[in-house]
Amino acid sequence: MEAAGVLGKKKYLLFALLFLGWIIDSLGLFGMNIVIIPISKELHLDESQTGMILSSFFLSSALMTLVAGWVSDRFGSRKIVIASIFIFSLFSLFTGMIWSFASLILARLLVGLADGCLPTASAVAITEIFPKQERARAKAFLLSAQMIGATLASIIAAAIAVYMGWRGIFYITGGVGIVVALLLGIYYRPPSNTASANEQQAGKKLALGSLFSNRLLWTLVIIYFGASLVNWGSSSWIPSYLEKVRHLDLMSLGTLSMIPNTCGLLASLFTGWMLDKKWSGREKQVIIGGAILAGICLYLMFNAPSIMTMVTYQALFSIGIMSAIMAILTLPLKVVAPDIVGSFMGILYFLGAIAGTLAPTIMGFLITMFGGSYAAAFWFLIAMLILPIVGAITLKTTDKSQTVAQ
Repeated sequence: MEAAGVLGKKKYLLFALLFLGWIIDSLGLFGMNIVIIPISKELHLDESQTGMILSSFFLSSALMTLVAGWVSDRFGSRKIVIASIFIFSLFSLFTGMIWSFASLILARLLVGLADGCLPTASAVAITEIFPKQERARAKAFLLSAQMIGATLASIIAAAIAVYMGWRGIFYITGGVGIVVALLLGIYYRPPSNTASANEQQAGKKLALGSLFSNRLLWTLVIIYFGASLVNWGSSSWIPSYLEKVRHLDLMSLGTLSMIPNTCGLLASLFTGWMLDKKWSGREKQVIIGGAILAGICLYLMFNAPSIMTMVTYQALFSIGIMSAIMAILTLPLKVVAPDIVGSFMGILYFLGAIAGTLAPTIMGFLITMFGGSYAAAFWFLIAMLILPIVGAITLKTTDKSQTVAQ
């Protein structure tokens, strides 16, 4: 049995394959936020229907996170990661063939079922591949794949929609994704268990009931739920806001969206690195500071007098929210026993996906209710940042009673 500490260069190959899978997944996920604009025009959708389409993905994704976490804990990450990317890619191809509102909802539900397996299986993969002292950085780099995918999707999806039609983005990501899944099937073979001897000693298996009664879990659930409402709500609706309120064309909004996405990417990497090197035990301060910065910048965004001023505030918002999310998601990898980290992260991602289901729908409803005005939707996001701020205030990461490794 290989241990993470002696994997050497092999762990970087395994991680690179996992990273590639996340980029493909993110291209399809965030590309939808761009191409929903021409889709809505072609299918004659109002804001409420658009919100339902954006939310449907997260609804089915949420249903799979709990199952994927449990299965990954018991059988390892390999099969779950490969199956997730393959099925996600297959139904992405189907998304390019839709013909109505109902068929699009069905396609997004199917894509979400596959996508829901990837985050929890990847959390298990990190504990299989990396020793404890490297996991925050590994998680930061893996989440950076999502931000890279979001950045690339901004311009790629816009360009494909303009020159090939919006269906092209799903044909391309679906086809490439199937190739990536095949590569993973051939080369991605992480060790079945890489917990160190000390971790195994400290990490006796907990009954499911003990996991559900753990205070740290539910504190992080509240924090992550609020942060996810804001993150997924903003990423879903800001492209439409730029097109309808700021009157940008697809190529312009795709190009400008790369700026905040790049800032979020750099913030994720920097925060993950510092949480390993200098800020270990200071996760609550990072969460509180990031959430406050995000709230201030959200308010300034929808009151900005110009496009460039708005994009500047959006970049600062991305830095704040991604720093907070990074601190939330790396903490369990340090304090949760390796044999239950998949189940723990599955519960966390489940509530995050529920937030992703609710946020776009609620925002679409608010936009429709207020006659196309986005102000109420932005205020909803600002209000939801109270959850991570208050939750983080009660977080005690050095309290042994909150450590799931006993």
